[in-house]
Amino acid sequence: MRITLIITSLGGGGAERALVLLAQGLVQRGYAVTVITLSGEDTDCYLLHSKVKRIGLDLRQKSSTILHQVVRTAVRLMRLRQAVQVSQPDMVISFMSSMNIYAGLALFQTKYPIIGTEHCSPTLLPAGYPWELFRRPIYRRLQRLVSVSQGIDDEFTWLAKAKRSVIYNPFLPVKPLQGQFYCPKGADPTKKWITAMGRFVHAKGFDILLTAFQKVADQHPDWQLLILGEGELRSELEALQKRLNLSKRLVFVGRLSDPFPLLQRSKLFVLSSRTEGLPMALGEALSCGLPAIATDCSKGIRELIQDNINGLVVPNQNVAELAAAMHYLMANEIKRDRLASQAPKVLEKFSLDKVMDQWEALMTEILQE
Repeated sequence: MRITLIITSLGGGGAERALVLLAQGLVQRGYAVTVITLSGEDTDCYLLHSKVKRIGLDLRQKSSTILHQVVRTAVRLMRLRQAVQVSQPDMVISFMSSMNIYAGLALFQTKYPIIGTEHCSPTLLPAGYPWELFRRPIYRRLQRLVSVSQGIDDEFTWLAKAKRSVIYNPFLPVKPLQGQFYCPKGADPTKKWITAMGRFVHAKGFDILLTAFQKVADQHPDWQLLILGEGELRSELEALQKRLNLSKRLVFVGRLSDPFPLLQRSKLFVLSSRTEGLPMALGEALSCGLPAIATDCSKGIRELIQDNINGLVVPNQNVAELAAAMHYLMANEIKRDRLASQAPKVLEKFSLDKVMDQWEALMTEILQE
């Protein structure tokens, strides 16, 4: 059976990481897998399984005018349709809202069953053309819309229940650290590390994290904050770092294809997002045995964290509460160890095998239909 997965790029991010894991699980179960991206392969951050066929269309160039944008969109749709046809899939799975819409348009009046996946709240979609114009009619034509958390699925009640499913993102067991550890530039290995991870965009709330950390940093001179990722707000965050006098206490590590050694070396993980779906960064931190603090920014947070058992949940966008929780765990090693001991149990609910069982059951059901 041939499965084609399509996404904008593999340039880093939770949905991209979820695609890589799904592709791995499909290959391990004997499927022939093709991954198609609008971007070229030179932008890839994650490595796919060696048996996955990779097609990069290199169509991410920005448009300077509305006319050019229309032409570029038409070219993207045509090229995407051709690439999918070349892969001859029995099933197409698209990742994130924009690609769900692209898939629905590009593959209109073809035989391919399409499963769209949602990884964050639909309220984050750009307003106006083409999203609001096409989303509802296209989603109604999908064979299924799969949300990665119950909280996201709850936002699609306008879509028939028979058209919706919830399948969580998987997390993998993490191998123990072996050999020499790479220490990022600027990171002090003699200090305890708080780690955060994600794209530098407004939704991830890194400005909230920096402000909260500044409130407690002087009380904990033996701690350092490390942030993994890149994005459009990098310069703004660096400017905030200077205003808060955190130049020696905060390190922007950049994007890492393998963040797990750094996560395992850390003592605390913080997710300060304003909104999320089922955050891969948080799940992967828990799978590493890291005690975690997360803002109560979506129902998906409570699907990963049991408050005061494997982590702490604080009110969303509340700098004072986030700072207080950070101070509490930074000062309390016993509490950190207690939370850390429960963190890896996230793998019991979100293992790759369990997730693949659900995907196989869904695909079988759709093909029977």
